[in-house]
Parts: sequence; C-alpha cells; structure tokens
Amino acid sequence: MLASLALAAAARATAARPAAPRPVVPEDTYRIQVVRGIEVSPDAKTLAITVERADETENSFRHNVLLMGAEGGSVRALCRPETECTDPKFSPDGTRIAWLSDEKGEETQIFVARLPGKHARAITTGREAPTDFDWSPDGTRIVYTRLDGYVKLPPPGAAMPSTASARRGAQKSARVEEDDVSPFVIKRTQIQRDGEGFLDERRSHLWIVGVDGGKEHPITSGPYDDDEPRWSPRGDQIAFVTNRNPDPDATDDSDIWAVPPGGGPARRLAGSPGPDAGICWSHRGDRIAFVGTARRDDYYQTTHAMVAPVAGGPAVDLTGSLDTWVSLDDLVGGAADPSRIEWSADDATVDVVLDRKGANYVARIPSSGGAAREILGGREVVGLVRVASASGRIYFTRSTPTLISELWSAALDGSGRRKLYAPNDALQAQLSLVVPKQITAKNSAGDDVESWLYPPVGLDPAKSYPMILYIHGGPTEYDGELFDTGLENQIFPGKGWAVLRVNYRGSTSYGEAFCEAPKGDWHTREYEDLMASVDEALKRFPWIDKSRLGLGGWSYGGIMTLWTVAHTDRFKVGVPERFEIDYFSSFGEDQWALQYLTELGSPYEKPDLYRRLSPATYVPKIRTPLFLIADEKDGNCPPTQAMQLYQRLRLLGQKTELVIYPSEPHTMTIPSHYVDRLYRLVDWFGRYLR
Repeated sequence: MLASLALAAAARATAARPAAPRPVVPEDTYRIQVVRGIEVSPDAKTLAITVERADETENSFRHNVLLMGAEGGSVRALCRPETECTDPKFSPDGTRIAWLSDEKGEETQIFVARLPGKHARAITTGREAPTDFDWSPDGTRIVYTRLDGYVKLPPPGAAMPSTASARRGAQKSARVEEDDVSPFVIKRTQIQRDGEGFLDERRSHLWIVGVDGGKEHPITSGPYDDDEPRWSPRGDQIAFVTNRNPDPDATDDSDIWAVPPGGGPARRLAGSPGPDAGICWSHRGDRIAFVGTARRDDYYQTTHAMVAPVAGGPAVDLTGSLDTWVSLDDLVGGAADPSRIEWSADDATVDVVLDRKGANYVARIPSSGGAAREILGGREVVGLVRVASASGRIYFTRSTPTLISELWSAALDGSGRRKLYAPNDALQAQLSLVVPKQITAKNSAGDDVESWLYPPVGLDPAKSYPMILYIHGGPTEYDGELFDTGLENQIFPGKGWAVLRVNYRGSTSYGEAFCEAPKGDWHTREYEDLMASVDEALKRFPWIDKSRLGLGGWSYGGIMTLWTVAHTDRFKVGVPERFEIDYFSSFGEDQWALQYLTELGSPYEKPDLYRRLSPATYVPKIRTPLFLIADEKDGNCPPTQAMQLYQRLRLLGQKTELVIYPSEPHTMTIPSHYVDRLYRLVDWFGRYLR
C-alpha cells in the first residue's frame, strides 16, 4: 500500500513537472502569434489590436481584431475565427469601430459596429475590396480607397467600348467572371507587380460612404493611384498620397495631395523631391507630418520625418541631420509602410521611430525643428508606436532575438514600462531559444560590419559545429535585435548548426553612405563584407568547423548566395531562394525596370555592365551543390530566373534540385508551403553539414 502511494505521488510529481524546453521546429509556424496593428480609442480606455496566426486547417495566415482594456486584462475577438479581420479604427467620438473583413467568405468590405462591437454591418458593397480608410471628424462618413472595377472585353470582332463607356463600366464594378478568358491588355510602362499580377489601366481612387451605408461615390479619378486618405481635423479636405507625374510608372516621386470631401479639383498639399507616405495631420489642422525623401528614384536613400504648413510653404525636415531611416511600422512583419508620426496634444512635438544599427528607438522632436530626444530604445526593436495623450501613455510592440511579439505601454517620457499582452508566453516557455552574439568585422573601406552569431542549442565549446551564413534580402533591410519569424535563426541552431546574420553594405540603419555603397555596382562590396564577417566568426569562435560551412537566403540574399559560390569554394552547400541570375533577361520580366534604368542605364546601351553584374555570367565557376526555391507568381524575382539556373547547372553536371511553390508571390502566403520549405532547408543543409 505504501509503495503504491509512493508510486502515485511520484507519477503526479512527474506529470506536474514542466517538460524540458525543446528546439524550434517548422510546425511552430502554426503556433506563433504576431501583433500586427494597434489602435487606441479616443478616451484611451480601449485598445484594438490586430493579431496574425497561421491557420493549419484553412492553410492561410489569418488575422483577427482583439479588443482589450488599455491597462491590459482579458481580450475579446471582434470577428469570428474563420473570417479575415484587420485595420480597426475607432470613430472620433469613440462610440463605434470600423474594420475590414471578409465576413461570410465574400469580398472584403468595411464593417461598422457600435462598441463593444455588436450588430456589425457592412457599409460598402461590390467585388472590388476597399483598402485603407479613415473616419470624417464628425463621424458620419468614411473615405476609403478602392480599385476601379473590371471592364469585360467584348468578344472578338465586336466593337471596342469607348473610354467613357469603359469608365462607366468600371464604376459599376463589372468584374470579370471566374470563367472569363479575356486577354490581359497592357498599355502601361509597368507590366506587372508582385502580388498584383499584370497591370491594366485600372487605378485605385478615393471613395466616400456614409457610416450607415448608402450610396458610395468616388471623389478622385484619372490615370493615377490615390492611396492613404486622411481626413483633416476641420473636415474640409482629405489628404492622400499620389504620383501625378505624366507617367507615374516612370518615377517613384509621389506627393501629398488634398481634395474636398465632395470631390472636385485636387491640389498638391506638400511633398519632398522623392516618394512620400505616412500622412498625419496636426490636431489643429494647420500642419501635416509625413515621411519623405530627398531624391526621386533612389533606392538607397534615408527617409525623413517632415512637417509642412497646410497653407503653403517649405516643409521642415526634422530628421535629415540624423542620417537614418524612419522605421517601418511593423518591422517584425516586414511591413512596407513607415512608422506613424505621432503629434503631442499641443502639436509642439512629434514622436517618430528611427533605425539605429540593427535596432531602433523612439525620438521626440520639436515639430518646428530641433534636437531629438530619445524616449524608448535599447537592444530591441519597437514598432506600431501609438501615443494616447488622454491617458499619458505610449503603446508599442517589442521584439528581441528571443522575444517573439508583445504589446507594451509606457509613460510619455518612456518610464513605467508595462507588458499588456503576450500571446506567445506559453509557447516560448516550451522552446529552447538561443541568444546571438554580436560581432564586428572590418572591411577594406574601414567600415564596421556588424553581424549576429546564433550558436547551436546546447553548445559544447569542446566540440565542433557547422555554420550557415544566412543572408538577408533587400539589400535595404537589416538583421539585428528582433525575432525573425522566418524561424531560420532558431531552427538551424536546434539542429546543431550555428547561424551568422550579417548587415553587409547595402543594409539600412547604418547611415546613407554605408547603404548606398553598392549603388550601380552590385555584389562585390557585399561579398567582401560577408567574407570578412565569416572570417571574424571563425576567429572569435574556435568551435565553428570551417570545413562545414553552408549559406543561403532569399531575394537579394539568394542573389548573394549565387554570387558567393561563384567566387569561392569554401561553402559545402548553398540554398538560394526566390532570386535572379541574369539582369539582361529579367529587365521587363520583373518589377524593377525603373531601378535598372536609374542605376545601370539601358541594357541595350550597357550590355557589358549587365553581364558583369549578373550571377549567370559566373555559373560555370560554381562547384558548390545548390538547391533552388522559386515561387510561381513571384513578380519580384520571377521563377523563370530559377529555371534558367537549374537548366544550366544540370547541363554542367552540377548537383541541384528545383522546387517551385504554386500560387505564391515573392513573400509566401500559404503556411503549409512555408513549413515544407523549412523542412527542405533542414534536409538539404543536413545532407552536407552533418
């Protein structure tokens, strides 16, 4: 009897004991939740947060909006789990909330509900989904962007519709039926864009609708894309971003324009010489903040926080002297939109998030110009920063290399930080996450080249381990003090392999000169920095086995993988993904014609330069086994580039495989493909590095 009781007690103790932490595995893709959006109610008592997760059953990345108190506590979903629910915005009086949703599996529409979110109804209709939207100051109307409707072509031999009838057809959203086989008719300079496909003459314009529904009507038109509508506090005009050059496809020079809510002639409100975005009105409505650039068609330049008077006059550049970039709003998710510039209650200062050497920080700057003061910063990445003057708090997300995604708040001066929502606590408690070591190498130009070395799980310095050089894309991106939801940084160490992430020349967050060093002469400087960093890692960490090195990366990281193995044999295996090899043949095939022309000139005028910079030129020198990944619908790095390389490697007798994921754009959107890809990386690297 006593023995039985002792055994039972031991069993209970074993069951209660938490399981030992385990390495990250590809299926953790389905377990991670990432905060993708934050909005604060006008009274600063309620938060609406957008959370992303991979749905294994639906095989898609799903989003839902959660409502919670501004001090934390329980959360409540605004939408059903099976719907896509994003972009919440509170009405100016705080009594209602609007959001985008594909309720009942139909086209995305704008929904509005009284708080706490019950009895929602769609206020827009049609097959063309609204995108960005904004409330009117009196809360009676909403402005939003929507693409013109499809115009179905007549059967062969019939008369073509006139421009006027085509426009009427577009406004009626006469969408092509699912079984329609009409050809793509392209008349624009830009042929296609990743995630959108072939481009016709339809454009996105601004529309108005009442918050109780009713007739929707456009207030802008023309051969321009109008985006990011923001209603002025006085309600007399709507600012928006547009490129109104004679051929908008031939330059990236967008500006801030404004139009009356009732429609009519639009006027240029503000802008910088290059592209502009991130509109934010001052509370008094006399000024407008935005993120601008100093030059048009310059891929490498820093972005600046700007403030311009609405009545006219020059804009004030608040951050140009800091030689850095305004961070992306959701850096963990790789969002394309710049961080929101937040005005103080008296409009005297603005808060803006700025990049800094693999991390970022929140700076407070006088809105008329002056010295920046750091409010939040350190060895972490913050994002989605929202200032609530009503409560005297700042709300933001945090990420570090071992912290996935959390929602925090702090006082306006940055003190009193509090964690409000941590959806990954339970998962992180199960995982054995490695902490990277930051190392610095020197290149021939005298630059410090920073990198992060992720050691293997359970490192024993007396043993030797392989290392994978995993190269970020862009090149105008950076690795650093954030959790990469791509998971390579943690999955590879879980298999016993170190990972090296290098911020080579071309990376942002280190100043404009460092970033633009490769301009017009790609790959050689980046290659030097990568090799210098590998050498530094080998010198610093004797447990790295220099005879077992691998490398990989996607997009520009895939291109640099190919360039590297064509110029050295020190790597045993390479896995380039979603890459290009021949810039002469990719001109017109991908979406980068403007950058080619700006940096290299015409391929017909400078064919030798195109050939010299193309990795394809050096394919016969490659001796490293390569395993290739491409996406079928990739408009950034088309799969035909991978097909060219695969065929050439096969004919040269090289070891290679090619995997093409169907229906995928450049950035994967189907979770099962992502998990499959991670397993293939583990398999391919494992064949040569074990």
